[in-house]
Amino acid sequence: MNDLGRIKKFKVTRTTKLGYMLTDGEKEYFLHRNESNYRDLQEGDGVEAFIYADKKGRLAATLYLPTATVERVGFGTVADVSAEYGAFLNIGISKDVLLSADDLPGDLSVWPKQGDRIACILKVRRGRLLAKPATKKDFLGLAKKTLELGSVQAAFVYRITASGINLVTPCFNVIFVHRGQLRKEYRLGEKVEVRITARNEDDHSGIIHFDRDKQIAADREKIIAYLKNKDGAAAINEKTSPLVIRKLFGLSKRAFKTALKSLEEEGIIEIQEDKIILLI
Repeated sequence: MNDLGRIKKFKVTRTTKLGYMLTDGEKEYFLHRNESNYRDLQEGDGVEAFIYADKKGRLAATLYLPTATVERVGFGTVADVSAEYGAFLNIGISKDVLLSADDLPGDLSVWPKQGDRIACILKVRRGRLLAKPATKKDFLGLAKKTLELGSVQAAFVYRITASGINLVTPCFNVIFVHRGQLRKEYRLGEKVEVRITARNEDDHSGIIHFDRDKQIAADREKIIAYLKNKDGAAAINEKTSPLVIRKLFGLSKRAFKTALKSLEEEGIIEIQEDKIILLI
């Protein structure tokens, strides 16, 4: 079995100035002292180590155990993003793993940003460890409890479709939010707060949880800023296409119309047949 990307039990066979040699009885791996997680090991000690490829492509051991392996799904935190290569994920070891651009959507606007969390599992390709986006199948059986109806849960986007967004909690509960309930376009790995509305056979359904007044105020500011940039008038109104609204403001049509109504009631804008005029 190829040990790359796996956590296994080893025994220390000897120590050197730079580190330790580990064996599982068949293969030997070098454990640098920098990768010993501050442990002072002796010959004969048993350890649990993760096998990875170092910067020179050599297989080596680390006692810093990763959040995800080739056998276990977990979360990686986005350390950097390259439009050419993809996203580099921190999984808890000294070397980030690449989530290839080939495994990300073609639309760069929904790619993850630094600090986002990606549910992933590792795979080996040509002697290298890469991250692969996790699927619903990977989460099945991992969640230890169902979520209470009405409860608010923090979760991360792991899939985006025409129907809506699929989320997964840190405890691997899967939640679906229908597109009609979304207030903006979300990206992979983005953290979202969701109110649970239904339990299904193998997942949950929910709606986006937010402070309504605070969100409407933020939506209003987007519209005002846009109108100011257009010298106080723009050829948009409540009849404008949802696709155009999302492109201009990142809002759903429902959220856009709510903000427009609020602005109109306060006399900040005037809605005409073919345009909106800023009155302040």
